Amino acid sequence: MGDSRKKKKFYFRKRRNKYFLEPGFRGFFCTCNFREKECVKEVYNLLNEYADRLYPGLESEPLAAPAADRSDSESEDETDIGDQLRRELDSMKKDSQKSLKHKRFQVVETGASNCIFIKTNLPSPEELTTAIIKDLYTTRIQKTRHVMRLLPIMATCKANLPDIMECAGKLFDNFFLKEPSTFAVIFNKRFNSSVSRDLIIKELAELVTLKNADNKADLKNPHLCIIVEIIKGICLLSIVDNYFMYKKYNLHELCKEETTPNDTEGTQAKKFKSDVGQTDGQSEIQ
Repeated sequence: MGDSRKKKKFYFRKRRNKYFLEPGFRGFFCTCNFREKECVKEVYNLLNEYADRLYPGLESEPLAAPAADRSDSESEDETDIGDQLRRELDSMKKDSQKSLKHKRFQVVETGASNCIFIKTNLPSPEELTTAIIKDLYTTRIQKTRHVMRLLPIMATCKANLPDIMECAGKLFDNFFLKEPSTFAVIFNKRFNSSVSRDLIIKELAELVTLKNADNKADLKNPHLCIIVEIIKGICLLSIVDNYFMYKKYNLHELCKEETTPNDTEGTQAKKFKSDVGQTDGQSEIQ
């Protein structure tokens, strides 16, 4: 009996240091190629570098501060395992919420491999992402090896049509209500068979035109793209500009040199070296 309690206690203490993707978050969605730990380190460094430039008054936070353990005053001789587990879960939830509240950036579990979510308490993740994307597009300096796509996420909600439409309606007021724009819906889902891709795209497109009748769909060169990423039971939403011009926010593609048929040997060699060092022949996770 004593060994069982110790195993359960160790299990929950180990898991209390993890945080999970929930409705109501803002942050950054990243894809990587099988090197998730390295990807998390890279994206922390990248976000902190540019956040220090944009918000010099805010200090960088550690990668992940462990939550506090249970009080030593709690009885180790507790015999009701059910009560003990419930207290562990309640404590874990409170510690998670308290810790996340004070972090500028914090990785949370998505439940999907090669998909990283970094929660932020910054009011505008799109502002920080835009600064990164524009700088990489201008300088062509590759700063990540394992981070592939980096997208700002303005809101998260449960992955069902009513919640998605309610969440999207609030976002659309800031982008489609006053001035007309061209738009497209970019939809991806992982580990979810209950949400209809065609229905979500249709309903979101109709909602955009309801906001302003002059908004027009443009699948080739839209000014604004509505990002819909569904992971299990959570929907991630955002609106980004110049999505295709900025290579679908793929950091590796942004840093590639523009090539022409008359490229010099030096340019070709530089491009070859960059391509070899990119993903070791592994295909990108969309």
